[in-house]
Amino acid sequence: MYSGFHLQMVLFKQIVENGPDGKVLTVTRVGGENPNPKQLSWTGSEYQIQVPLRPNVNGLKELNLDLHGSATDTYDMGDTISAWLTKYMGFETRLVYIGQHSRLVLGSGAPNGDMAYAKRFPLTAPVRRMLPSLLKVPAERITFQDIGQYLVVTKESNDEVSSRLADGISMDITKFRPNIVVSGAPTAYDEDYWAEMVFPGGIKMKFGGTCWRCQAITVDYKTGKKAEDESGAVWKKLAKDRRVDKGWKYGPVFGKYSYTSLGDKGKMVKVGDVVRLTKRTRERPVFDWPLPKAVVSAFK
Repeated sequence: MYSGFHLQMVLFKQIVENGPDGKVLTVTRVGGENPNPKQLSWTGSEYQIQVPLRPNVNGLKELNLDLHGSATDTYDMGDTISAWLTKYMGFETRLVYIGQHSRLVLGSGAPNGDMAYAKRFPLTAPVRRMLPSLLKVPAERITFQDIGQYLVVTKESNDEVSSRLADGISMDITKFRPNIVVSGAPTAYDEDYWAEMVFPGGIKMKFGGTCWRCQAITVDYKTGKKAEDESGAVWKKLAKDRRVDKGWKYGPVFGKYSYTSLGDKGKMVKVGDVVRLTKRTRERPVFDWPLPKAVVSAFK
């Protein structure tokens, strides 16, 4: 499911806890029907359910799931949690686990993908495609992220969004769902032109496309509906002048997708790290992920 189409998804909160057989994910419904929505640790109430963080997939039904045209095999987590989710969502809802599987990044967003390489090196790209996979840097892959591994935004851009709202209302940066928030950008939206930044320890993060926004940024976390104050109009306010991606005219841009290499797997970044911007682009990237027509129609 997509939170931009189902705003009430924000009424489920998750925490990781220790269970009798390992780590578990505790999911709590925090909507108006729950008299104690701040209680997120497991109590066994009817508003909570638990699933293993890393379930044993033996015996689980396999499902093929297509997200934005990039499909993967998954494991169905069963009827019990499906019934619990369905009760609140109002239509059949199933929880699936991706396990060892992953999804292909379509278009030229992945820095080491064939399309991105072809844009940078058009003359040698045909030769590269003929090489065996062992001789090529593996293309970045994703799991259930939208269309990129990470999402980076800046405090300066969020401050600019807040300036568009009525006095006393600040944009809640968590509604943009970033993995990383960087402060110290010279101007708002400077990240549109970022190509690479480096974390302590030499961790390189390369940037792909910009992130165009859906209605999820208008949600009221308490109701699971569009906010009734001016924060509910933030999408329209941004759409006036932030539809800057030439490949996607249906939504405003805020933030940028990014990727790390397999060589940095397992390394850590932390709050307070000083990052260095090492590469920039002259122009914004152009969205070229080949979305299915039905998905495009839904966003229209």
